[in-house]
Amino acid sequence: MEKEHTIKSFGRSAAIVAAIGIIAKLIGALYRVPLTNIVGAEGMGLYQMVFPLYTVLLAFCGSGTSGAVSRVVAKYTALNNDGAAKRTIKIAILPLSAAAAICTVGVAVLRNVISGVQGNTDAGLAYLALCPSLLFAGGINVLRGYFQGRTQMLPGGISQLIEQVIKLVLGLYLSKLFLPYGVKYAVAGALLGVSISELTALLYLFLRYAFIGKRRVKLSRVAALNAEISQEFSAPTDAVDDKTLMKELFSFALSVTLGALVLPITQMIDSVLVINLLMHGGAGRESATAMFGLFVGPVGTLINMPTVVALSVAIAFLPTITRAVEKGEDAAPATRSAAKWIMLFTLPITAVFLFFPEPVVNVLYRRGLTSDQLLLAAQLLRVQAMSVFYIGILQLSTAVLQGYNKAHKPVINLLIGACVKVGLTPFVVRAFGITGAAFATTLCYGIAALLSMRCAYKKLTVGAEIKNAFIVPVVFTALGCFAFWGTTAALKNAVPYLWQTLIGGGAFIIVYAVGILLCGAINIKSEFTWFRLGRKKDRDLQKEK
Repeated sequence: MEKEHTIKSFGRSAAIVAAIGIIAKLIGALYRVPLTNIVGAEGMGLYQMVFPLYTVLLAFCGSGTSGAVSRVVAKYTALNNDGAAKRTIKIAILPLSAAAAICTVGVAVLRNVISGVQGNTDAGLAYLALCPSLLFAGGINVLRGYFQGRTQMLPGGISQLIEQVIKLVLGLYLSKLFLPYGVKYAVAGALLGVSISELTALLYLFLRYAFIGKRRVKLSRVAALNAEISQEFSAPTDAVDDKTLMKELFSFALSVTLGALVLPITQMIDSVLVINLLMHGGAGRESATAMFGLFVGPVGTLINMPTVVALSVAIAFLPTITRAVEKGEDAAPATRSAAKWIMLFTLPITAVFLFFPEPVVNVLYRRGLTSDQLLLAAQLLRVQAMSVFYIGILQLSTAVLQGYNKAHKPVINLLIGACVKVGLTPFVVRAFGITGAAFATTLCYGIAALLSMRCAYKKLTVGAEIKNAFIVPVVFTALGCFAFWGTTAALKNAVPYLWQTLIGGGAFIIVYAVGILLCGAINIKSEFTWFRLGRKKDRDLQKEK
């Protein structure tokens, strides 16, 4: 009974942490909507100019370290070698701190040179405001990995939530406070909020480690995890030297870091190419920056919102797929269920962005953008609408390939898509302006999704019942679109445009949600039967041991 209670408690904890992670990511995505209304298109251009290089440097400062630390700490905790588990923090954080310090100083000194190469020296102040966060990123990732390795999932989730809330509140406040001095100062204020939010998250994790994290986790809470890891590893429980720990840490972190670098490097190339190509085509510096800002700011935010949910679904199903693969069981039921959930979510969002981009951008950004900018943002959103569908497919196939220990495959496929995008961008931007850049981005995700799905199909049949994963969502998406169009047309002269759109959106959601429920596309009880079966097998295994 105690073991069963422990498993149920761990399951509830995992569900809570997943919910916190989704909320934190959605806050991070939604944050750019009010920020756009404060700083406008040019401000978002400056804001987005700094993030590609920042993300690349962030990868060097520990974005791939969290999983590596978690794995190593879990290994030595399971082998009752607490000394090695605790020393992992020191071994990981020292080189990361040195790398972070070098990157911070380098960005601070070369900020005007970097922003000049990108095409707008006003971004130099933004780099200065953001670079201190690099100093805190390594510590955050190491401590999150440590807690995860100890099966204490809540500290990492809460730190993400703290980080996003501080960024939202303080970033918006500082951007408003500095706006009277100019757009570049407002952007710097928002990015200063990001740096302060990172510092706050680091302080929380450090205090948690100092006063709570040192408490020994009860063996009953990690019995199942210990059993699995003990089978996988055969290392002795005696002293492990620092060289061995460092090798284990950074050999795993290297592959993750390389994967994390693909898109940021591509976006960094975009930040240099697109603005300069637009200026070469006759646009002024402010106009080119504003168009780039629309492309990666408001439109990029809208594309990222639904993909956050698709990513969360894929991550939630990954452990079950991995467990089935490792035990030689059938992973197809979990994969089919993941595919269905992703399709049920991404298909209607794709349709909304494709057929109704004008109402979406008008409702969200009408206070911060001019009418011409709203029109361009709607056009960019329509061109990139299919990216939502492609990213959903990419996340699903990535989860399958990771479950089969083929994590390098989606990285290679994404790299192929990124190379096509970079090679195509100069031609399409010269021919079609900023719309060409949006098309190249969509093509990048399409190629990566197609290649990754092909690789995943070689491992098992990826998909779900054609009825519930495709026919039902497509039919009720179409009916929802008609409901939106009919509602807004009927209310055209009766209520303001905002209320027309909101009521029409409500009609779309009701028609779609009621339709998929009545057709039985979602059945919560049967949907997660394999979760309960997996838990039962774990309990039976523990009883045998």
